[in-house]
Amino acid sequence: MDVSSVSSVASKGAAVAGQSAPPAGSGTAGFSRLLMGFLASASNQQLHSEQAIANLAAGRADNLHNVMLSMAKADLSFHLVLELRNRLTDAYREVMSMQI
Repeated sequence: MDVSSVSSVASKGAAVAGQSAPPAGSGTAGFSRLLMGFLASASNQQLHSEQAIANLAAGRADNLHNVMLSMAKADLSFHLVLELRNRLTDAYREVMSMQI
């Protein structure tokens, strides 16, 4: 099983969240930090999108293209967090249903 692709995804995700990738084997703290980074990034994208919409509605911005781009980025960030939540929930349910 090749886990190098998982490491590259984690490092890219951490870079998106504005952090360096946690060192391998750092355990729960690194995973928690990565998840918090994703949540913070999604929240920042949402706030930026709302500000761009408010600026457009108030007439302070005239570039609809940039507003639509910020909305699309916020939507993608939200769907990433939603998919992470779904996958983590599925993994938790699978672990909990295992027989000991």
